[in-house]
Amino acid sequence: MRLLLFSGGIDSTALAYQERPDVCLTVDYGQRPAAGEIRAAAALSRHLGLRHEVAAVDFSSLGLGPLAGRPSAELARAPEWWPYRNQMLITIAGMRFVAEGLKEIMFGAVATDVHADGKAPFIRSIDRLMRVQEGGVRVMAPARRMHPLALVRASGLPRNLLGATFSCHVLDTPCGTCRGCEKHADLIARLDSGHDDDRNRPRGKAKLALSG
Repeated sequence: MRLLLFSGGIDSTALAYQERPDVCLTVDYGQRPAAGEIRAAAALSRHLGLRHEVAAVDFSSLGLGPLAGRPSAELARAPEWWPYRNQMLITIAGMRFVAEGLKEIMFGAVATDVHADGKAPFIRSIDRLMRVQEGGVRVMAPARRMHPLALVRASGLPRNLLGATFSCHVLDTPCGTCRGCEKHADLIARLDSGHDDDRNRPRGKAKLALSG
């Protein structure tokens, strides 16, 4: 079984379209935009003919930044940082599906990610950690070396599906002003304009397994 952590955002939607996982999992961990993420991910999964599930585990009391409705931490490289979020999501996915034959967890890290849990050292480490436990589950970031523009283009994701994606950090409908909404609008504008530069070209293969 191959699983994709699916937020309904552009990056994970491009991966869903490209990779066709056996299951797409959206985790409601207490983040403010959870309902919007679930709505988008469910609709996109239906359109793509992919199995979609939701896991709800409330960690809202442990969150920081706009996703939790709290001030950002001084440690944060961007305001939306939620401590150990990808580690949490990967663990929840493993706990939910390892008994069903889970072998691979994918998530949408890209080259522009600023948080440590979207970079190669974390991905290599979490992959090793999951592999040494029961099930030997792999953790993959197929687009880690790609700019989001390059990922969308390489995936072949249709323009009509881009409009169904969701990236807000503070509400369950797009606020239009948070960093997530601004990045979402900027990426779609660049795609529509045909804008390209060296940053938009793949830095490696679209399918990349980062292992120890």
